[in-house]
Amino acid sequence: MNAATISDKDKLRLSYEFNAPKELVFNAFSTAQALNEWWGPVETKNSAISLDFRPGGVFHFKMDFNGNVNYARFLFKTIEPYDLLEFSNAFADEQANPIPAPFDVTLPVEIFYSLRFTETNGKTTIHLTGEPINASQAEIEGFVSINESMHEGFGGTFGALTAFLDKRK
Repeated sequence: MNAATISDKDKLRLSYEFNAPKELVFNAFSTAQALNEWWGPVETKNSAISLDFRPGGVFHFKMDFNGNVNYARFLFKTIEPYDLLEFSNAFADEQANPIPAPFDVTLPVEIFYSLRFTETNGKTTIHLTGEPINASQAEIEGFVSINESMHEGFGGTFGALTAFLDKRK
């Protein structure tokens, strides 16, 4: 398969503001205990299998929804506390190997995410960009077709992060 070219309009972009300092927001990504409390689709029970929070490290986790189990993983690329976090994300098998998404939509196996953290007056904004990795044109089109639902999904996930942060202030 030849990878198609990703145009700027094909990327997922969103920003989300938290009423917390960026060190606290960034650190919510750095431990399995924290991620267990807030990361992932809100309709699933999520649990960390392993977390190696360093460039080249992996976060492998399990998502349970009404007895249906899926796994996923991050492969960390860049970690610049408390400003930048970059990783690829994929559905995975039990050993953290990337696998195709378990949906009827043709999607890329991996998506690259860049999260930039900025703080103003004690409030932190995450500026998130996501784009397919080594994707075919059909996979890019599938990714673009779920953009709205990805906004909703991240909204729920970041809502859970807000609740997690509120308990720690």
